[in-house]
Amino acid sequence: MRSIADAVEKDKREMTAEEKAEVETLKRELAVVDLRIQAEAGGNNPQAQRSQAAQFDAWLREACMGGQQREFQVRNREAVTTGTTNADATIPVTIEDFMAPLEQGLILDLVGLRLQTGLVGSYMIPGIGAVTAQVAGEAETVAESAITFEKLQPNPKRVAIRVKISNQLINQSAGKAYAAIVEQVSEGIRRLLNERMFATRQNISDALIGPFKALAAASAVPAANIRTLAQKRAAKHILFAGETPTYKEIMLLRTIALTKGVRNLNGAYVMDSATAGELRCTPKGAGGGRMVLEDGMIDGIPVYETNYINEGGNKSYIGFGYWRYEALGQFGDVRMIVDPYTGAAEDCVIITVNADWSMTTLRPEAFTLGECAGGSGSGSGSGN
Repeated sequence: MRSIADAVEKDKREMTAEEKAEVETLKRELAVVDLRIQAEAGGNNPQAQRSQAAQFDAWLREACMGGQQREFQVRNREAVTTGTTNADATIPVTIEDFMAPLEQGLILDLVGLRLQTGLVGSYMIPGIGAVTAQVAGEAETVAESAITFEKLQPNPKRVAIRVKISNQLINQSAGKAYAAIVEQVSEGIRRLLNERMFATRQNISDALIGPFKALAAASAVPAANIRTLAQKRAAKHILFAGETPTYKEIMLLRTIALTKGVRNLNGAYVMDSATAGELRCTPKGAGGGRMVLEDGMIDGIPVYETNYINEGGNKSYIGFGYWRYEALGQFGDVRMIVDPYTGAAEDCVIITVNADWSMTTLRPEAFTLGECAGGSGSGSGSGN
């Protein structure tokens, strides 16, 4: 077919009758080849035509046969339908299936950032440096301006969650086991990541931690004492004058970060629900009118409500950050262990999901923490 096209293009002519007939013959042969490829890919296989949820349930039932614990890899690619009922075949679920509902409850979703999953290797994460332009005369040599990159190495930590599911649910149709497992795994990981991202308590020893723990450990400087540019650049943990901060004090949290040279990228406040409720009733100024917190925002900046920022302590905090500078990623494959043996007495199967996660604060100066005077915190056991 290509030779015919080349000849027609070279001679700048129409195809002859013989050439047209040959092209039609080639088209019919290609159509037959396409049909065979589709059939071999599972187009005529009833299992391939089922929904992904139903495929997963069928795979799980097969994986439970034999009564032995087995481990499978959940990969970062589209689900592959196979023409076999062997449980060692590709698992019909991907990392994205777990992460899509998970992402909706993270602060990244609120500020418009994507959750990175399936990352491979220990790559370096570039920070965001700065370039300074200069004014020069007509014949003046301009000095080179270097872009600096603060490269921080991710330190992935294993995050594990166990889900107990009954054999009755597994044996039902309509993808009910798939829905239950994806929901519970996503919710469990979301809670842990949020707890670690916003934690201010000092008894966390591993590296899976957000920006506020280090800020809470620093000495708090009264907001009234922060006046000069140098004082703002030095501040990272400030003490509000009262139990409920003023509009000016809350704006100071943003100002402190901006004076340190960070870019205005994906900013958001973080506070517990009690503090947010107070700010909804607190006027910006003495004359009343507009409240500090309205429609989920403070001066156009979104507010993320979570009790985890105060969990386990007796203080009440408000955090602020430009969240482009906080990297959160899941590395490699997700490992799923199917154990039909341990819970056999209860007629249950235990699903354990392991994944490696890393939190990396690219620029600590992009985050500030405010402490309410006399705050009692929200205690433990609550949060979102």
